[in-house]
Amino acid sequence: MSKTWPAVRRVQVGLMLRALRDRSGVKSKEINETLDWYVGKIQKVESGNLTVSAAEVNELIRLFGVEDQDEADRLRALAKEARRRDQPARVPDWAATYVALEGAATEIKYYDPEVIPPVLQTEHTARAALSNPLDDTQDVEPAVAERVRRADRMLADDSPQLWCVIGEASLFRQVGGPKVLRDQLQHVRKLAARPNITLQILPFDVGEHVALGSAWTLLHLEEPSATFVYTEALTSGDYLDKPAHTDRYVKAFDTLRMVSASDRVTVEMLDRRIKELT
Repeated sequence: MSKTWPAVRRVQVGLMLRALRDRSGVKSKEINETLDWYVGKIQKVESGNLTVSAAEVNELIRLFGVEDQDEADRLRALAKEARRRDQPARVPDWAATYVALEGAATEIKYYDPEVIPPVLQTEHTARAALSNPLDDTQDVEPAVAERVRRADRMLADDSPQLWCVIGEASLFRQVGGPKVLRDQLQHVRKLAARPNITLQILPFDVGEHVALGSAWTLLHLEEPSATFVYTEALTSGDYLDKPAHTDRYVKAFDTLRMVSASDRVTVEMLDRRIKELT
């Protein structure tokens, strides 16, 4: 079993328990009565926000009628890892689960109309993006280091497949100033040639499109197989993982890719903008 963050294991345990509950037909009320849980705890466990003890896992295995020993042992092992202490967070609490999921994802699809994806940002872009003009006492360096670490993973041997659709506005928004933007676009230009990264720019002249006024990230985990949609606001993030919701975002992303510039045209747009900034 590969080592990964407890936050990811909590999500994986939750997904397995939800699947087992649905398969068995056991109702939440019966779980609450058996384990003396408060109303709503099972939802928090299944969403990855709470851990379960070894005794609780064994009782749930019995309650759900799990007969496959390998499946039961897998659940016990994941739940044990989920109870480990998390690494110190260098991101806000509400973003910690996202960072953990990103680290475990085998496939990431990112759409933003005006910002270079964090995992493609240079250190200088990250520092400028994370700086808060309303709070000059904030130490952004730990968060910058965390973002650089996440970006480095895209260059590793076990890096995930990354698809990025970004709006043409990202070529013009001078995060950190014109020199930082030029260096950032040169960096993106190099990364676009990597086999695990596909980058497409959504031109201004596309006009209205399926994702107008929104941004999101799709994260796919292989074990257990699950896809999450992550959306972020100023001080919070939200996750969707039910197929009724995620399927719509997957289709919307595919639609965006079809109307965005091709790989070749994307590179030409990058080269043209870099030249303008030189």
